[in-house]
Amino acid sequence: MRRPTWTTHTPTMSIGNHHCRLFFGETLTDFEPITKDQRDEVGDTLWRHLFSQGFLVERVRHRSFIQIVLSLLLLTLLMGSSIGSGAVGLPKEQSIIGILQRSQRVLWIGAHPDDENSSGGLIARAKDTSGALFMVSLTRGENSDIVWGGLCRGSQIGRARAALFAQSAALFRADGYELGPFINGPHSLEELDRQCPPGAPFRGWPPTTTSDEVITKWRREGDPVKYIVAILRRYRPQVVLAMDRYCGVSGNPEHIAVARLLLEAIPLAADAQSYPGTGNPWQVEHVIFSAHVIPPLIQCHYCKCEGQEPQQPVQDVSALDRSRLHDMTYFRVSCLVAKTYQNTMQQRGWSESQIQALCAQAERDALRAYQQGIRTYPLVEPYRLYPVQ
Repeated sequence: MRRPTWTTHTPTMSIGNHHCRLFFGETLTDFEPITKDQRDEVGDTLWRHLFSQGFLVERVRHRSFIQIVLSLLLLTLLMGSSIGSGAVGLPKEQSIIGILQRSQRVLWIGAHPDDENSSGGLIARAKDTSGALFMVSLTRGENSDIVWGGLCRGSQIGRARAALFAQSAALFRADGYELGPFINGPHSLEELDRQCPPGAPFRGWPPTTTSDEVITKWRREGDPVKYIVAILRRYRPQVVLAMDRYCGVSGNPEHIAVARLLLEAIPLAADAQSYPGTGNPWQVEHVIFSAHVIPPLIQCHYCKCEGQEPQQPVQDVSALDRSRLHDMTYFRVSCLVAKTYQNTMQQRGWSESQIQALCAQAERDALRAYQQGIRTYPLVEPYRLYPVQ
C-alpha cells in the first residue's frame, strides 16, 4: 500500500538565510502560475511542522517562492475540506463519501481541542451529509505550548481551550460535544497549576515518549477505554473519525494513544457484558482514520510513528465541494474554525466580519490553486477506512 505521495522527494527549500513567519491562513492574493517542479517543491514546504499547534516559523531558501509558499500554506493550515473524489475504482459502499452519505450519526474524537483542524473538511462534510455530528476531545489541552492573555498552563489554559472547542463545534454545527477528564502532557493538573505565574517554561513529553506511556499515564487518571465505551454508547455513531494509530498525523503520542484506545473500545462497546452501567451496547460500523503524515516524519523515515504502516488503501477526499448546510465550501467552514483558534491564541483582535472576509479570500485562493493544478493536502484530505470486526 502506498505511503502518502504528496511529499516524495527531499525538499530544497528547507533552510536558508531568509525567513518568513507562517501562521494559520495568512492570505496573499497575487497567486502566479507555477510549473510542476515548483508545485512539487511547494508541496514539500507546505507541511513542514504543520501540527506544532498551527504556528510555524519556516525558513525558505529562495525568496522568489515565498509568496507562493505563503498562499499555499494558508490552504494547508486552514485544514481544507473535501470534494468527492474518493479512491478510484472503489464501489460506493466502500468509499468514504458513500459511507458518510449512508450514516446517520458521526463522531469525531481526538486528544486536544484544535486536533479537529486535521480533518476539518471531512468533519464539515460529515455534518452536511450524515445529519448528526458529535465531537469529543479526551483532554482540554492544558499543557499547551502556546499561552496567551496572561493565562497559565493547567486549569486556566484548559478552560480557554475548552471554550475554543465549543466555538469550533458551533461552527461545524455539531449536535453535541464534550471534553474528557484526562490531562494533556506528562504532568498532573496540580503540577501544571503550580507552574503559574505566566511565562513558566513549557515542559512537554520527552522526544522518545510512546503511546504506551501516554496510556499508562491516562490510566492513572481514570479509565480511558471505559470513557470511550461510554461515549460510543451515548452518541451511537455509525462512523467514527480520528487520527490514526500509525503516525497520528504529526507523531504526537497522544494522537496515537487516542486511536489505540478507540480501537480497543469499539468491540467492548458492542459487548453487553463489558462496562455495565455505561449504556446499552452499540456497534460502530466504520472507522475513518486520517492518512496524512507531515513531512518531518517522512524525512526522518517515520521516526515518531508506531508499528507497521496500515495496509488499507488511501482515499483522497477533495476540498472544494459546497456545503448545502453552511452555504459555502467545506474548505471555508474549516477556515472559520482555524481562524477562530488563531484569533484567540495569537490575540489577533479580528472581528467576526474580518474572519469571514479572510476565509472568503482563502476560499478564492484555494479555488485558484486548484485551477493551477494543485492537488495536495488540504485541497485533498487523505483517509483510510479501517475495518471494524
